[in-house]
Amino acid sequence: MSRCIVHHHGMSKASGCEHIAASKFSKLFESAPLAVTEEEAAIMGGPGGLMHDFDGSSPDSDIPAGYTFFAQFIDHEITLDTTSNLRRDPAVASPLGDLPNIRSASLDLDCVYGLGPEASPHIYDPERPGRLAEHPNGYDLARSPGGVALIGDPRNDENIFVSQMHLLFHRFHNKLYNERVLEENGGNRFEEAQTQTRYHYQWLVLFDFLKRICDREVYTFAVRRLMGLDPDPFPLIYLEGTHAGTIPVEFSVAAYRFGHSMVRSVYAANDKNLDIELFDERFGTLGFSTYPEDLAIDWKYLLDVSKCVRPRMCKAIDPFLADEIQNMPRPVVGSNNPNDRALGFRNLLRGNALELPSGQDAAQALHDAGYTMVDLAPDKLKLNEIPNWSRLDAITPGGGASSLRAHTPLLYYILRESELKNNGHRLGPVGSAILLEVFGGMLSYCKTSFVKTEPDWNPDPCVSKERWKWLWDEGDLDVFDRTKLIEDDDYYPFDLADVVRFIENKDPDGNRVNCCAE
Repeated sequence: MSRCIVHHHGMSKASGCEHIAASKFSKLFESAPLAVTEEEAAIMGGPGGLMHDFDGSSPDSDIPAGYTFFAQFIDHEITLDTTSNLRRDPAVASPLGDLPNIRSASLDLDCVYGLGPEASPHIYDPERPGRLAEHPNGYDLARSPGGVALIGDPRNDENIFVSQMHLLFHRFHNKLYNERVLEENGGNRFEEAQTQTRYHYQWLVLFDFLKRICDREVYTFAVRRLMGLDPDPFPLIYLEGTHAGTIPVEFSVAAYRFGHSMVRSVYAANDKNLDIELFDERFGTLGFSTYPEDLAIDWKYLLDVSKCVRPRMCKAIDPFLADEIQNMPRPVVGSNNPNDRALGFRNLLRGNALELPSGQDAAQALHDAGYTMVDLAPDKLKLNEIPNWSRLDAITPGGGASSLRAHTPLLYYILRESELKNNGHRLGPVGSAILLEVFGGMLSYCKTSFVKTEPDWNPDPCVSKERWKWLWDEGDLDVFDRTKLIEDDDYYPFDLADVVRFIENKDPDGNRVNCCAE
């Protein structure tokens, strides 16, 4: 795997390594596929289409902007499709079960650890055994003499923010190894640091990331079952004998692409650069190259690191994509076709190529499986209220209403449902249920998951807010109460900002402190 040369940018098919498969893709639902024409995809997701947010008028959510890139980091950690095409030819297409996924379908941080110190030595520090490589300058990923990032998944160097997110986890592992892991009873110190890093990461996915983005009713329903607080089984559809170890395409090509709607056109990197573009050519930030010193990330602008600084927020989870990703630079996409440079168009075409069901059919399947909170009302998307939806009707042969009114592309359905049900602050029930089925299945079945092996595990007190006694009184024994973790909207005893504070040795006021201050 370390020999693979992969170009991706999160937008297009990766290339290289087509012969390798760590896992496979699968179908979550048995529903019939929805056919979407290129003309329909262009009207919906192309430049100037229904999904194009020209002027940034899509509102902000209340989720800090760093979670956009944490979502991208998670995506790269569990999926890599190097074989499917944007435009699928049914006559030559292989069965979906033959489509290889180069990443393991589990939250094991293989994008960070690769195949381990012996099989992926380029990822590790040769001078400090057990530690991941870091660049001497402190703000860039370790690189080869030719400038290639020495990391487990090259895609995590495709933009400056996901690059910094990857570096954060290198530094997190190293700090746990240096300060929080001991060699006891002949144990392997690297393996213990790796286990602790994975467990903290899995906790962040379950009790921080998913809790922030998922519909509250669906999240509570699913995670209470997952953690054994309700006796009923979970997951309901992502079953061990059928889906375990695979990535459903309804997840990878539709539901998990909700993060594209959260992308801003401009971000703050640090005090000196408060408004930079995701692919800002002024700084040479098209990815896969040495990180510019002027853009060394100050995480307080992306996460709730400091009590006195409000970070930039993600855009709302709605059907609108920022102009920056609806008009991507030619060098990023490798195409002069304006449609191919629009991420909305690409997503819809890929969904068509991988034969996704309609949103309505997915909603029905989830409802039938036990997600009774999923609304099946025929007009729940209120498509008549969307300006220019009539453009789809205008191209319908013979006139009349477009068939996409009753059978809407799954991705668009999920984003529109989020906009209407939760005002774009969270996913709606359908998107939430698909995410929780897949992530819940990963955590349920994976032998490196804390849910599977140590369900009572809690984050290190010197990493979490237990260090600051933020959310509980001194002496309170229920510092990681499972019911509060699931049901209390304001209870985040360990989140992504805590990882930053731990690495930077700072308290919530920005003051430098010792590792585990009294």
